[in-house]
Amino acid sequence: MDNLEEAEREITAGNLWRAKEILHRSLKYSGYNIQLFEKLGTVLLQMHDLSEAGKYLFLSGVRKPEYEEAISVFLQKYKDKPHNLFHPFPRSAKLSKVSDYPKPVADKLRELGFSDGLETVHGIYSNRPMSNSGRLALVLCLAVAFGIALLIILGVVKLFEMIF
Repeated sequence: MDNLEEAEREITAGNLWRAKEILHRSLKYSGYNIQLFEKLGTVLLQMHDLSEAGKYLFLSGVRKPEYEEAISVFLQKYKDKPHNLFHPFPRSAKLSKVSDYPKPVADKLRELGFSDGLETVHGIYSNRPMSNSGRLALVLCLAVAFGIALLIILGVVKLFEMIF
């Protein structure tokens, strides 16, 4: 049985918490699934968890009047720091480019200042210069690695001297 169907059965039986568990579990194994996001959002909306519901309803890209309050509550949490908007997204919703999202989601992300450049919306592959502390850490790591390699070589030489 499909997880969406199983969740629908639980909703019909009045077991919203169980439907939520089924849908949350499904997030791990699905790609970017609009129907799954919308279904989970509506379950959370029925459970009166506006912020969580808003996250999934926002990601679904489906815009209905009854979803707007929850979506607004979710987006309001990140109005001063829109770059943090992606942190609560499930892994399946962390796409590499804004244009990969459904049109309503992509439009809102662009409105918040994200663009489709070569950099991902998460800033993972951004082309930033290395800071001084980053350079220092790199030099220290290389020095330690070089020192360990040197000690290994000296140990092997000493071992050969003792054997022969």
